[in-house]
Parts: sequence; C-alpha cells; structure tokens
Amino acid sequence: MTALAESQRSRRPLLEALAVEFSVLRRRCIEGSTIGLAFIAGMLGAHLAAAQAPPSPAQPWAIPESAIRRAEALGNTGFSVPHKQYDLAALIDLAERENPKTREAWEAAREAAAGIGLAESAYLPQLSLQAIGGFQHTPLPMPRNLVPAGYFVSDTREVIPALALKWLLFDFGRRDAQLQGARADSFVANVTFTGAHQKLIFDVSQAYFDLGAARGKLHAAQKALSTALTTQEAAVAKQNNGLATVVAVAQAQRQTAQARYTLAAAEGAERTARANLIAALGVSAATEIDVVDSAELPLPPAPADSVSKAVDQALAHRPDVIAALGKVDAAEAALKGERRSYYPTIELSGQAFQNIGSLNSDGGPYSHINRPGQSILLSFSVPLFDGGMRRNRISMADAKARVAQEQLAAARDSASQQVVRAYNGLLTSLAEYDAATVLSQAAHTAYEAALRSYRQGVGTYTDLATEENAVVQGDTQVEDARANAHTAAAALALSMGAIDIAEVKP
Repeated sequence: MTALAESQRSRRPLLEALAVEFSVLRRRCIEGSTIGLAFIAGMLGAHLAAAQAPPSPAQPWAIPESAIRRAEALGNTGFSVPHKQYDLAALIDLAERENPKTREAWEAAREAAAGIGLAESAYLPQLSLQAIGGFQHTPLPMPRNLVPAGYFVSDTREVIPALALKWLLFDFGRRDAQLQGARADSFVANVTFTGAHQKLIFDVSQAYFDLGAARGKLHAAQKALSTALTTQEAAVAKQNNGLATVVAVAQAQRQTAQARYTLAAAEGAERTARANLIAALGVSAATEIDVVDSAELPLPPAPADSVSKAVDQALAHRPDVIAALGKVDAAEAALKGERRSYYPTIELSGQAFQNIGSLNSDGGPYSHINRPGQSILLSFSVPLFDGGMRRNRISMADAKARVAQEQLAAARDSASQQVVRAYNGLLTSLAEYDAATVLSQAAHTAYEAALRSYRQGVGTYTDLATEENAVVQGDTQVEDARANAHTAAAALALSMGAIDIAEVKP
C-alpha cells in the first residue's frame, strides 16, 4: 500500500500537467460549442420566421392592430403651418425646413462624415477588457502503466480577466487610402446635400408657377364665361327684335355651356396645382396655405451672358458635376488601397491578465493559482497566395475608377445640354409671352368691335363667336407664357448650379 501511494504521488505532477493541457482543449471545445449553438439558433429562427408567413396564398394576411395603430399615428406629426401669406421665398424656406428630402440628404452627409472618423480610428490602438471563467469535470484517458484504471478525472475551476491591446503599426498606405476614400465620400455627400436643396428650390418654384398659371387660366375661364354670357344676351336680344335666328341663339347657348365646362376644368386644374405645391413643400396634404399669386411677379430678364459662358459656369458650380469629381477621387483611393494589399502589415499585440483558478486530479486536493501574467507580441504578415483574390479585387477597383471617369464625362455633357436647352427655353418663353400679350390685346379689341357690330346688326354671329374664342385662346396663352418664362428662368439657374433663394426673390 505504501508503494502504491508513493507511485500515485509521483504521478500526480504529470496528471496535473495533463489537466492543464486539457483546460486549453476545453476552451476550444467551448468555442466550438458556441458556434454550434449559434447555428442551431439560426436554423430555429429561420423556422420561426417561416411560421409567421401567411398560411395560404388564397386569402390575404390580416394586418395586426398594433401595426395599424402605428401607421395611423404617422399622421399626427404635431406640425402646423403658420397662417400668413406665402410668397415664393417663404414657400422655399418652409420646404427646406420641412421636406424629408433635405433631411434625408443631411443625414446621409452626417453618415459620410462619421465614415471619416471611422477611417481615422484605424490609426489608433484597440483596447478591450476580456474575461473567461467556468468549471469543468473531465475524465481523460491515460496509459495503464501510469494509471491502472486507464483514465483519471480532472476538476478545473478558473477565471481569467484580461486587458488586451491590438495596434496596427504599419500597413504601407492601406489606411491612408481608406481615409482618402472616406473624405471623398463625405465630400460627395455634402455636395449632394447642396444639390438636394437646389433641386427642392426648383421643384417648389415650378409648382408655384404652375399654380400661378392654373390661377391665370381660371381667371381667363371666368372671363370667358362672362364673355359668353354677354354674347348670349346679345343674341337673345336680337332674336326678341326679330333680327337673330333660333340657330344663332342655340349657338350662343352652346358657347356658354362650353365656357362653363372650361371653367369647371380650370377649377379642377387649380386644385390639382395647389395639391402639387403642397406635395413639393413636403407638408401634410391637408394643409391650407395662403399663396401669393405669381402674376404679381415681374417677368425674369433675358440671359445676360452668352450660352457658352453659361455652360462654363455650370461646369464650375453644378453639384452633380462636382459630385462626379468626388466620386472619381473616391474610386481612385479605393484602387490605391487595393494595390496596397500586396504589402506587408506590422502589428503590435499585448495582454495583461490574472489567472485565478484551481485544479485537482482524481479527487485529490486542489492546487490553487492567483497570479498575473502578460504578453507582448510583434507580428509581421505578408500575404503570399490567395488564389487571385487580390488581383481580382484590384481589377474590380480599376474598373470602378474607369466607370467613375466615364460618369464624370457623362455628367459634364448632360450639364452642357441642360444649360443649352434651358437657355433656349427662356428666350423662347419670353418671346412667346410678348407675342401672346399682343395677341390677347388684339383679340380683346377685335371682340369688342365684333360685339358692337353684331348688336348694331352689321356683323354676324359667326364673326362674334370667332373673336370670342380668340379672346379665350389669347388670355390662356398669356398665362401659359408667363408661367413658362418663370419656370424656364428657374430651370436655367438650376442647370447652371446657381439657383438659391436669392434667385427667386422678386
């Protein structure tokens, strides 16, 4: 018995050493078990998600009441438009504060700015507090010449808190390229934010002048109805005096009915134009706004510079052209970063920990430990073979850089074409307004003369009806030409990248 006890005591250090080795194996098993549990949880989650699908394709899915209440609450924004008269400048100010498009572009710019901070953080060390602990009861096989039973049992209790450091010291320009790309992306987002404001100003301006045109057409339709009633009264008076036929009176009544129909259509068009303006502002569709009539605004002047100078200004100030330049910079930075993937990296890592634990073998007494430990390592890594991954990534980045160059060329050409179209459109609209004004004045003069002649029995109803239609057409063309001139001026300013709230103030 004494010899057997001595033999067991002599083997105990070996058993304890083996138990320590197994504790390392145990940690790996725990990590593997965690991966397995995550896989099982993922499969179970996928099954549960499938169970939430509609039970049959033959019937619609019943939307939960909670979702309906959430959607219903979207209409309660708590925002109300102040009651006052809104000119174009006030409408644009309201849109820039309330339209979701500007807030969306602003958040995108903030996200891109945070990307710069993310890229800069790669230059700093990473510190993390870690801890692992647990208990394990493990039987282990052993040669029978050492342990007659062929195994021994190890009980381990351990807690290891640690402070870990990881610091990438050198990567030969890869982080620099990522930082350059992040700054370029932020620049693009900021320019896009400015472009969103300019586009919003144009959309509100266009909707405002469309409403003005609809109001003008409504006024013209009201005057046309008044004119048709005057003509009808003249025809009836002549019939009462035996100087007009039933056909002439019926034709006059038809003209009046047509004028009433045109008035109803103009009223609907005015309501639609008002709704489009509310939508452009980005406020609730039920909002009531007192809008100043655009007819009170003077016509925009003709372009002061030549079309070639307008094109040059567009290339220098257009947000989409400048954003395309930023995208070229971002693509080139990404290509530079991919090329740096062939270079080595040098990384510093360290750890300071406290090993708190105990270990026993075969039910013997526990051996305890509570000692600090530390490590510091300098690693050097050079990728040698990756199956062509880096080469293909460089090819992809190079293609994206060429795409960005072509998109810049397309943006430049598109900007030039838009400037030329808007420039010519403004000149045409101003000329149309001048011609329409002269036409309207002549139509009113001719109608007054035809009405006097008809009442005096000299003119015919056919001549009077013709002049009446010319008055309606002339007044409508004046309102269209006025709105088209204002919209064309805003379009030219937008195409030149110069539109802002100052451009639309009277």
